[in-house]
Amino acid sequence: METLDLAPVNLRDLGGLPVAGGTVRPGVLLRSDDVSVMPAAFAQQMIDDGVTSVIDLRSPEEALMTGRGPLTVPGVNYHHLALTASVSSPEDISHEIMSSATTPAQVGAWYANLLETQARQLALGVTLVAMSEGATVFHCAAGKDRTGVFAAVVLSALGATPATISADYAVTATRLPQLFPRLRAIMGGLMPDRVLDEEAIKGMGAMMGAHAESMETMQRLLVERHGSVLEPVRRAGLSEATIAELRERLVAEDA
Repeated sequence: METLDLAPVNLRDLGGLPVAGGTVRPGVLLRSDDVSVMPAAFAQQMIDDGVTSVIDLRSPEEALMTGRGPLTVPGVNYHHLALTASVSSPEDISHEIMSSATTPAQVGAWYANLLETQARQLALGVTLVAMSEGATVFHCAAGKDRTGVFAAVVLSALGATPATISADYAVTATRLPQLFPRLRAIMGGLMPDRVLDEEAIKGMGAMMGAHAESMETMQRLLVERHGSVLEPVRRAGLSEATIAELRERLVAEDA
């Protein structure tokens, strides 16, 4: 592990994404794969760039495995908002959805269920972003599934279109060949022990990919069930005042 560069490979700023009335301000909200094992110098650069809050969406098991990491310093707040119970055999992921035959639509259905069942955690996370005085980075292990659902909630609260949310999610697909070796170094036997190029990843089923259709399906199902992506999170405690505060912090309005 000491010889491998464990800097995040799926870290990206949501700044510049179009939302209602403007764009997301750069340098305020970042999504990432696991930040707990990044080099100390990388972490210091993030702090120098303004990161003051970390939202960890990993399971308790994952958080115990590698801890909080080098962002655990005075002045940086850490919030653990687990969206799944386990990493090796999550209670809410069936064997079917982890198979090579899994479709993007099935992944999207699981995302919708995750948002519904973890709406309270998601509401708290959005509130923490709204209250942060600096930049927030939120992450899980790959920065794809749980991070993708959280990003969708925040962007929905800001008035991003479904197409914008799905396109942001799908960016992860370009990072997967670099992402899996990093995860294998962190998680050991919990990840496949072979080289995963783009063709190999395609053959592993949609749960191991990042298809725009998955996020499109999630959004469509939530609109059908609740009227909007955000409604379950609203019912779980996300107030209109907090959404207004979130917009005030994150949106650079059009001139």
